[in-house]
Amino acid sequence: MTTRDEIAAALTSVGLNGTPTKTGPISAGDGWPQWRSTRWANTVPFGVRLGSWYVYVALPGGGVDVTAAEADPLVETVGQALVDAGLQIEVVEPYAIPVGDTGQAAVPVLRYSVND
Repeated sequence: MTTRDEIAAALTSVGLNGTPTKTGPISAGDGWPQWRSTRWANTVPFGVRLGSWYVYVALPGGGVDVTAAEADPLVETVGQALVDAGLQIEVVEPYAIPVGDTGQAAVPVLRYSVND
């Protein structure tokens, strides 16, 4: 199963601030995985496990034009880095991560759904 550290390294390899987890403020250029699920490929103890992850890449705010200008070239660049790390990409999509308890503010991100 691909690890958080391997995903973070793939993000760092394309110039992002790749980290295995994310706590605290989110800034444009940050990238991190969030575990989605694990499938048991067999019943052997400690056997093959297939991981599924969300991988987030934070984008600048400031309007759709600014976000799109930053996001468009990253879609392919980050996607290829994740493929090179051994992951299969289901989809990449725009997403917004709510900030705070009110849900009024959000950070724009690219969200990759990936699998081993």
